[in-house]
Amino acid sequence: MKRPVSRHYTEEELLMHYLHEESPEIGVEISNHMLECDECTAVFMEYGDLVETIQAWAVPPLPQEVWQSQKAVLAAQYRADLAAGGRKGIISSLQKSLLTAWNYALENPLPTLAYIAVAVAFALERTISTFRLDRILPGASEVYEILRQVL
Repeated sequence: MKRPVSRHYTEEELLMHYLHEESPEIGVEISNHMLECDECTAVFMEYGDLVETIQAWAVPPLPQEVWQSQKAVLAAQYRADLAAGGRKGIISSLQKSLLTAWNYALENPLPTLAYIAVAVAFALERTISTFRLDRILPGASEVYEILRQVL
């Protein structure tokens, strides 16, 4: 009798398993798979160490007076920028950056469209894999494979 073909789980699936954010059926499948797969178990353990390290980070409390002081400084900068007519300051530099990008996009539409297409493809691939749409929607698995080949 042949053993069923087993696949390695992705890093995202193993992380979701560590965080117990998958369905119970998938959790059982991954747990059973890790009993036989040292590679997936090693990745799972690495994520466990990483998550535990992140959870152990201590964030020092920010005193209320420091928070209010920093907020007042930022608000003052914002008001000064508006009063200066947008010629300098935070808002002005953001506006100049966006204007520069917009002008480049108008002058070079093909590279800009290619960049946007890659960004959309990456976001779509991440969405399909994160929400496991390839298991829910029949056509999503084909799109997913195409996107993985492109990226």
